[in-house]
Amino acid sequence: MFARAARKPGTPEYEEYYARRPAWKTRDDRIRRMTPLCRPGARHYHPTLSRAAEEWFERIGSIEVDANCVSSAVESIRTADDPIDALTHVTRQLGAVDVGFTVVHEAFVYTHKGRLDKDYGRRIDDSLPRAVVFLVEMDHDRMQRAPEADTIRESARQYYRAARIAFYLEAILRTLGYRAKAHYDAHYDVILPPLAVGAGLGELGRNNILVADRYGSRVRIGAVTTDLPLPQSEPVDLGVQHFCAICGKCATNCPSRALSLGEKENVRGVKKWPTNVERCYRYWRSVGTDCGICMAVCPFSHKNNMFHNAVRRLIRLNPWMRHVALKGDDLVYGKTWKHSRR
Repeated sequence: MFARAARKPGTPEYEEYYARRPAWKTRDDRIRRMTPLCRPGARHYHPTLSRAAEEWFERIGSIEVDANCVSSAVESIRTADDPIDALTHVTRQLGAVDVGFTVVHEAFVYTHKGRLDKDYGRRIDDSLPRAVVFLVEMDHDRMQRAPEADTIRESARQYYRAARIAFYLEAILRTLGYRAKAHYDAHYDVILPPLAVGAGLGELGRNNILVADRYGSRVRIGAVTTDLPLPQSEPVDLGVQHFCAICGKCATNCPSRALSLGEKENVRGVKKWPTNVERCYRYWRSVGTDCGICMAVCPFSHKNNMFHNAVRRLIRLNPWMRHVALKGDDLVYGKTWKHSRR
């Protein structure tokens, strides 16, 4: 959807794309005429917060890696008894809240570039076999203001943090003598949610966003692919599939009705809950933010504290507790989303 929205009428890329996908042209043009994200005219535009979000995204293109920091990290990995543990520790030191490793399956790699005009249509044929996948946390209180402008500022801030970590890991792995490629906002060659699931960092929820232990949906994912022979992390079962099947809060509270309240369906060969991406993105453009309600309302997304982690553990271990936890969540937090204000 982002690649489609990035096409500019009158350009060769626009003409080429819709020559192949004519059925999407009319609806995409309607969205394209709407106010861009973070710009005046949208419902939740805020002159300070919206501009701050744009600045975080702009800063991603100017991230510089400190050579001394890279050298220190490389030395710690080279001299460690367990280099993989050391790599995990370095990733956490850089700001990640969780780290895992996985094989990069062909199905998780895009075939062509599509987001930016400068490399539109370039075939991606140099994918690397392994990935370091990591998570950064989105602030709980800021996400509770969804869909207001503070949420997209927080989203942009964490996209920046994920990009910065990815750049450092890429430099560290290359200095160690391995091939490596950072994947970050608007520059992804791989699909991150299934990679994160494969790396044991969580499960895919009804909202088609990763649901992670201790943080729920309020995480951003980063990855670096490499030819370093990394181990395969163990998958996790947090009870998400059953809980999402009985919960449905994200779909019930989705203002665009983009999320499904029904059963899983076969979506391009994968059995999962479908998302209507056009409806979702159209709502984003109407409010001027990336919404975030489905992240904030998810019962797994409560604060990372002793009480909520105990509930998460019970949900993970006891299927009958999932029904009890859902009723308790409805009682304490309500069934209907009510965002907090600054």
